[in-house]
Amino acid sequence: MKIGLVTFHEADNFGAVLQAYALQKTVDSLGATSSFVNLPVIPKQNSYPLTGPAAVFAKKIMAEGEVRSAHFKAFRDEYMTISKPYTKDDYRALDSDFDRFIAGSDQIWNLRIPDVDDRYFLPFADPSKRYSYSASFGGDEFPENVKEWAGKQLSMFSAISVREESGVALAEELSGKSAFVSLDPTLLLSREDWLTVASDAPSEDYYLLFLVKYDAGLHNKAKEMAEKDGKTLKVITAAFMPQLGFPAWSGVSVRDWVSLVSHSSGTFTNSFHGCAFSLIFGRPLCVGMLSSELGKRNGRIVDLLTKFGMDKSLEGELKAVDPDEFTRIIEASKAASVDYLKSVVQDG
Repeated sequence: MKIGLVTFHEADNFGAVLQAYALQKTVDSLGATSSFVNLPVIPKQNSYPLTGPAAVFAKKIMAEGEVRSAHFKAFRDEYMTISKPYTKDDYRALDSDFDRFIAGSDQIWNLRIPDVDDRYFLPFADPSKRYSYSASFGGDEFPENVKEWAGKQLSMFSAISVREESGVALAEELSGKSAFVSLDPTLLLSREDWLTVASDAPSEDYYLLFLVKYDAGLHNKAKEMAEKDGKTLKVITAAFMPQLGFPAWSGVSVRDWVSLVSHSSGTFTNSFHGCAFSLIFGRPLCVGMLSSELGKRNGRIVDLLTKFGMDKSLEGELKAVDPDEFTRIIEASKAASVDYLKSVVQDG
């Protein structure tokens, strides 16, 4: 069966690319042949021109952004299968080129994100071909002005799988159909699977700080712990943060990221995927929760820590975790998630 995957596979974001890779690897392992559907990316608005020092700094950001993008492109080129390009004029052909489509994972139904558009509701696909896997609304509320439209789109899905518990009620309210909670795709692969895409282990002993938004408290805690324990502090950021410099943003490849998390002596993070990979590899973990608007994303971290036997004692304190115990705890959820995918890619 030929499966079209629709998610943020083109995003220069560690979590987005790794969850996409993991879903494709799992789907293909079940006997399907999958490709990420290549639809045109929404162009981002450029606020330039700038002059003076601001222009010099902006050019530096753009140059480093190109370096960062090259890292992600290299990973996609080596490890992911992407379809030929399609446009909205090709929707009929796109539908006929695939047997079924899976929307997800990631925050593909979070309409607060500028890059999200109707493609993630699979409007090009016959309703019998529409499925989601571990899709997220990015919170427990939905914009009122598009509720009716989104509900109509979701009502045409053959089956709906969401990532967070809060997404079940929201999906059912919008669509009038039942929804199922699935694991984030990164949790479907084993430690051994992930090590096949990791670069070589660093030679030194280090702590890792990985931030999706700057957190001075978490940064200071990581620095203090590294100094106290005589370890190097390695830093990675999901977006450019002036406090941490360009190398933390543009100097790490996707394969390096997996290696750095898997071999750290402890990870300090406010990232869901930073938490997930630390738990997969049994790395000591210190969690910081996001604040303000991004705080709506904390639900997936809380779900991960509480549903699978952890607790919020990991918030603010570096604690070791047992990877085998974590694997045992998520076994039932993993089996149910894989069974759901089997029903999509093997039925009929």
